[in-house]
Amino acid sequence: MKLLLPDALHARPADLLVRRAAELPARVVVHCRGKRADARKILEVLALGAQKGESVELESDDPESLAAIAALITQEFDPDLVPARAASVVEGIAIGHAVVLVDDDDGAGAGTVAEERARVVAAFACTRSDVSALLARLPAAEAALFAPELTILEALEGAVLARVEGGERATDAVRGEASGGPTDLVDDARQRLLDAIRGTVGARERRLAETAQPTVLVVEGVTPSLVAVLPAHVVGVIAVTEDEAAGTSHAAILARGRGLPLAYVAPHVAAGIEDGAALILDTTTAPARIWSGPSETTLADATRRRDALAADARVAEAQASTPLALVAVRVNVGSTRDHVPAGAEGIGLLRTELVFADRERPPSEDEQAEAYGVVAAKTTGPVVIRLFDAGGDKPLAFLPGEARGIALLRAHPGVLAAQLRAIARVDRGAVLIPLVRGREDVDAVRALAPSGLAIGAMVETPEAAGDIDALAAAADFVCIGTNDLSCETLGIARAAGPDALDPRVLAHVRRTVEGAHARGRKVTVCGEIAGDPRGARVLVGLGVDALSVAPARFAPLKLALAGVTLEHCRTSSRSHLP
Repeated sequence: MKLLLPDALHARPADLLVRRAAELPARVVVHCRGKRADARKILEVLALGAQKGESVELESDDPESLAAIAALITQEFDPDLVPARAASVVEGIAIGHAVVLVDDDDGAGAGTVAEERARVVAAFACTRSDVSALLARLPAAEAALFAPELTILEALEGAVLARVEGGERATDAVRGEASGGPTDLVDDARQRLLDAIRGTVGARERRLAETAQPTVLVVEGVTPSLVAVLPAHVVGVIAVTEDEAAGTSHAAILARGRGLPLAYVAPHVAAGIEDGAALILDTTTAPARIWSGPSETTLADATRRRDALAADARVAEAQASTPLALVAVRVNVGSTRDHVPAGAEGIGLLRTELVFADRERPPSEDEQAEAYGVVAAKTTGPVVIRLFDAGGDKPLAFLPGEARGIALLRAHPGVLAAQLRAIARVDRGAVLIPLVRGREDVDAVRALAPSGLAIGAMVETPEAAGDIDALAAAADFVCIGTNDLSCETLGIARAAGPDALDPRVLAHVRRTVEGAHARGRKVTVCGEIAGDPRGARVLVGLGVDALSVAPARFAPLKLALAGVTLEHCRTSSRSHLP
């Protein structure tokens, strides 16, 4: 196939050509002036030196691949035909103007060791002051998920200074010590320190406050704190990351609960997005697609698809109001602002550490009772409130220590007792103990809890599943956290995306359900797999009594299960077990 080039194959058209070719099932070869180039290799395409008006010949064994490249050329390398690709994390379509908060400028060049040390000291002081001022300004109930940077900063400062004393620049020292940490909370601290060194503290907040028009945020790193405090006009987030398995991060979980479209991109993709440009983010496909500066036609099409999705979601939520005969479906929330669908049969998991993560000191009993009450008012069903699940990759400034979950709480009996009293004041409230190790943990909590307060045990380790008989005897109900249970069982980090349907994990689920039911205790699953229809069918087949999912997954899950029989679910579970 021969064509005349409407533009020279310089960098931009060549890049579009290569990106389009990379998406196709078959190889396309471009011939020009006796030279040939694989359309998927940009250096070969640029080496052709093809100029505007010159003739090129396309060659491929696949007619559709050939037609796709020809269409790009004949339509004058229209960028709408080649959207940028991204990793889809939270599904949806966001349309707005780009606010780009990606800045690799390190400010001044390297100074002497003394000068760099002074920059670090000043940056830590500035960041502490900024964080403290922000915490004082935001109500605890509204500042949900604001990461405890003060504690993180304290842990980082000595190590960063040591790097500087060893000859590193301030910015390099911060990146070296605060990159690739065990949690996305560390990313927040790194970004704040870099902002302080560059003199751009508060730039994110000021930029987002400059406009009320629909905005798609393009950011270097997305953290729980950022998602939690985003203004309502931010309709989507594009975050730079090399880790496409980060969909289980706290920020991703919160964004999913809010139905906020979120995608992860490589740095070069973000670099191609112009600040202020019209932007479409479509995460309903895999990979996700991004159009920067789209045509009116593409914009109109995306708007129609977005509005249709919203209408479908409203209809689905209305249709999902009828309870299922097979299983109760509840929702997980991590903020007082999270949406609770009208058809939800209660709150299956309220993550209290996320509600109060912005606090330097423990929230009072009254503050907690008020926040929990706001959530409880959104439903007529039970409200299962998990005790602070802090430690490890979820640090809380007011709960220092090396342990995690209930082990950490038992080291702070005053904080534990105050939270139990607050939960007891909530209508239909019940307590859920995180990372239970054995019956003694349940007994210790019951000894501190007001009389009559229902207490549940959260099974998140193989050891807890193995001790289910004793746990079920001590607890009033059981909840299985399949996210941590999968990681612990398979020995895989959460970011690696462990498979909760692995037979080894499901064996623990089955044992937990059987042991709990033998004692007359109900079992809920609140892990991410509960929101997947395939996983939900397996869980129901194993006898789970309730599923608790992100609000955005509630209606799709209920509708997917509406026509399913118990026997079908049991067949699904048997197919996943040895």
